[in-house]
Amino acid sequence: MKPFVVCIALFAFQSAVVRAESLLPHLEFIPGPINGAIVTNGDARLVVYGVPDSSKIAAERVLLTHHRRDVIWLARGLVGNGTKAIAPDAERASIESPQKFWDTFTTARFHDYAQQSTKILAVPLAVSRWVKDGETVAWRGHKFHVLATPGYTRGAVTYLTELDGKKVAFTGDLIYGDGKLFDLYSFQDAIPEANVRGYHGYAGRLAALVASLSKLAAANPDMLIPARGPVIRNPRDAIEKLIRRVRKLYRNYLSTNALHWYFKEERMRTCGRRVLGKDADIELMPYSLHQKAPDWVYEQATSRMLISDDGHGFLLDCGYQRVIDAIKKLMQTGLVKKVDGIFVTHHHDDHTDMVQAAAEEFKCPVYATAEYSDILENPAAYHIAAMTPKPIKNIKVMKDGQTMKWKEFELTFHYYPGQTYYHGGLFVKKGSERPIFFIGDSFAPSGMDDYCLLNRNLVHEDNGYLLCLKKLRQIQQDFWLVNEHVPFVFSFTKKELDYLESRYRERKKTLQELLPWDDPNYGIDEQWAVFYPYGMTMKSGASAELEVRLTNHSPVKRTFAVTPHGHGRFKILQRNKRITLEPRESGSIKLKITALAKGGNAIVTADISSDGMEFREWAESLVTVE
Repeated sequence: MKPFVVCIALFAFQSAVVRAESLLPHLEFIPGPINGAIVTNGDARLVVYGVPDSSKIAAERVLLTHHRRDVIWLARGLVGNGTKAIAPDAERASIESPQKFWDTFTTARFHDYAQQSTKILAVPLAVSRWVKDGETVAWRGHKFHVLATPGYTRGAVTYLTELDGKKVAFTGDLIYGDGKLFDLYSFQDAIPEANVRGYHGYAGRLAALVASLSKLAAANPDMLIPARGPVIRNPRDAIEKLIRRVRKLYRNYLSTNALHWYFKEERMRTCGRRVLGKDADIELMPYSLHQKAPDWVYEQATSRMLISDDGHGFLLDCGYQRVIDAIKKLMQTGLVKKVDGIFVTHHHDDHTDMVQAAAEEFKCPVYATAEYSDILENPAAYHIAAMTPKPIKNIKVMKDGQTMKWKEFELTFHYYPGQTYYHGGLFVKKGSERPIFFIGDSFAPSGMDDYCLLNRNLVHEDNGYLLCLKKLRQIQQDFWLVNEHVPFVFSFTKKELDYLESRYRERKKTLQELLPWDDPNYGIDEQWAVFYPYGMTMKSGASAELEVRLTNHSPVKRTFAVTPHGHGRFKILQRNKRITLEPRESGSIKLKITALAKGGNAIVTADISSDGMEFREWAESLVTVE
C-alpha cells in the first residue's frame, strides 16, 4: 500500500486550535466534542456531522446520522450558511418539529413510562433530504449508502462509502472507540415482543444495537468515523468487543432481575434471547422465601398500613383514591379508628399521587428522609421516571437512621436508594415479632428493581444497590422485606445476598469496560448534570434564577465549566461559570435568565465541560413563558 501525505488544517474552536487530520487523500477528520469529517472533491466539500467553524468551510452537503441536539449543534452553522442537510427520515419529527415535542412534554413528563431521552432540539433544523435504509446519497461521483443502524436512537443511520480504495463508515453514536458506548441510559426502551414498556425495558435497544453492529460488520468497512471518540481503524475487532460486552452486561442484569417475579420466566427469556441469541444460556435468580404478611400489615394496591393494637393506622404510600376509600371503609366498620401518619417510600406516581389528598382526608403528617423530601414537595422541579405532578406539603423530614416510637411499634427511617435515587425505607419492630423492612420497590423475591436506567441507580459503594445491600447485611436479626408490589413478605439468606452482591459487582466492572469515562456512573446517570428547577413558568420580560446541579462521580477532583444557551428565547445574564468539586461531591452554579419570547414553551440548555469531558447542549430546563 502506498503511503499518503498527511495534511493539517487549522480551525479556531473555543479559543483553542483544532487540527484536522488527513485520514485519506480525500478525507479530513476534525476531532472534537463532536467530530467533523470532510470529504473533498477538488474544491467541493461534503461534511459529515459538522465543523467547529462554518465560516472557514464552504460545503455543499452535511450528512446527519441522528436527531440529538448534543450532536446536531455542530451542523447548524453550515446549514445557516446554505449547506444542504441530509438526515434520517425515521428521526424527522425530532429534527423538523421539536416544538411539538416540548409543547406536549410540559404535561407528558409526568406519568412518563416511555423513558426516552429528552435531548431534543431547542429549535428546528432545516433538512433538504430525508433518507431511509437502502437509499444512496450521490455526490460528485461518490455514493454514500444509507444503512439503518438503530441503537443509540431509534432511527439512527450509518453512511457507508468508498474513498481512495477504502470502505469508510460514518457511524454516529453506534460505537465509541475500542468497543465502548458513549452511555447506556440512552438505550432504555420498550420491548414489544415481551410486552415490556419503556420504563421496564432496561437498555431495551441493545438488541437493535447488536443487530446494527452485525449489519455494519457484514459490510466489512476499513474505518469507522464516529460522531464522538477516536477514529476506529480496526472495526471488526471493536465491533466484536462491543457485542461481547453488551451481552455480558445484559446476561448479568437478567440474573438479578426483579422482573422475573413480576413478568415470569418466559417473558424474561424473550428479553434475553433478543440480545444474547436464541440459544443463549440465561440465568435467572430463583425466588427467595416468601409468605403471607402478618395480620397487623394491611395491604391495598401499592400501599401498606400498620395497624396498632388499639386500632390506629400508619400508612405507607398512597398512589390511588381506592386506597383512601378502602381505609375509610375500615374506619366506618371500626377496624381502624384513625390514621396517625404517612411515610412515603419514593417519588413514583403509583406511590405518591394521592398522598396529599390522604394527608388532608385523615388530617395526619407525612414523613420522608431528607435525601428525597424536596422531590416530593416540588415534583415539577425534577425530571425523572414516573413523576407525579402533585406536590406533598409540609413533610416531616427525618434523618437517615432516625427512630420514632409509635404505639407499640418502633419505626426507623432510612435513606434507601434502591429502585430510584430518591428512595427511602422504614424498618418496623413490633414487640418480639419478626421485624419488617418496608423497602418501597427496591427488591423483589427474584432480585433487584433496577430495570429503569432513568431512575439513577448509581454503582458507588456508598449509594445505590451496594448501599442497600450493606444496610440489609447490617441488620443483626431475622427480618422480612416488603415490596408494595409483592403480596407477600420475603427474605434473603446470606447466600442469596452474596449472590446479589457478587453479580452486582461484576456488573460494575463490566460497565467500566463498556463506558469510556473515569467512573461508570456518568454512563448510567443522565442526571449527573441537571437544571433545577427542571420545569417552571415565568412571564415575558421577567427574570428568573436557575441552578445547574453537578455531581462529580470521578475519583479525582474536577473543575466543571457551564455555558448556558437561550436559543433566542431567553437572555442569559450570567455566562461561563465554573465550579470545582472534590471526588463524589455535588454542587451547583446559579444562572439568571430573562424571557424574551412573548409566550409558549421553550428550553434553556447548557454545555458542561471538564478535563476529557465535553458535552454540548447537554442539560435542559423547560420554561413556559406566559
